[in-house]
Amino acid sequence: MALLRRSHYRERRPTILIDDAMLFSPDRHEPLSPIAWDEALAREKIARIVAETEARFSPERLWPTHPHDSADPAPSCMLYWGACGVLWALRYLEARGACRLEGDYAPHVPSLLAPNRKALADWGVSDFGSYLMGDTGIQLLRYWNEPSEATADELARLVEATIEHPARELMWGSPGTLLAALFLQQRTGDPRWTGLYRATARKLWSQLEWSPAFACHCWTQELYGRTSTYLDAVHGFVATAAVLIRGRHLLDEAEWAAWQQCIANTVRQTAERDGPQANWRAH
Repeated sequence: MALLRRSHYRERRPTILIDDAMLFSPDRHEPLSPIAWDEALAREKIARIVAETEARFSPERLWPTHPHDSADPAPSCMLYWGACGVLWALRYLEARGACRLEGDYAPHVPSLLAPNRKALADWGVSDFGSYLMGDTGIQLLRYWNEPSEATADELARLVEATIEHPARELMWGSPGTLLAALFLQQRTGDPRWTGLYRATARKLWSQLEWSPAFACHCWTQELYGRTSTYLDAVHGFVATAAVLIRGRHLLDEAEWAAWQQCIANTVRQTAERDGPQANWRAH
């Protein structure tokens, strides 16, 4: 989780902390291997992984959860580290022509919703709009497999219900459902997704906070019982910025110009530099 973090969880102005360590951290990086690209080898590895994944599927148990993800033996159903994510990956690989699936997994997707909601409720979560953890990712996969007005209506409800979510990051909050609205607009061209995308983006603009220390804007995230500020590509500023950049054609010209200036300034101001090189450190 990278860079921006509030020094006092409940103060209202974000304070960004950077230490004096070296720009490059050898314990966090591996040297690149000089291996030439080999499409046949890549396809062979994909085919092997897909075959092993299909072989381990069970309609009752789905897939085993890795013990590093959860000590709970119950199968996980979510997009982030559960069956929805595995099914999405298999569907995507087949759609891209990288594999041919032996099984039909679409009928299993709707049944992921109830157990996933129960798991979230056990964690104390009472709203289920999360893109990576909740209903939205599962309903998106359901719509991809079997488009219907009922599923589209439920997705629109989830996007709208998440606009005010205090997390303001991709995993739990409105940036995740912003991405869902963008996917649906690109797939269908339905103007309601454009409207929801714009409404979410405008709310996020209104929630930006100024960091006097770094002279840039960022968001605070209410996550796991504390208030923090991150830069990274899940909980942080750049994850939301990536969705806004990808959907910039849906924004008014003046709105995108303002976003462009804001995003460029935050990325520039939070960089650590070593001569001509730059990095954005994890903290």
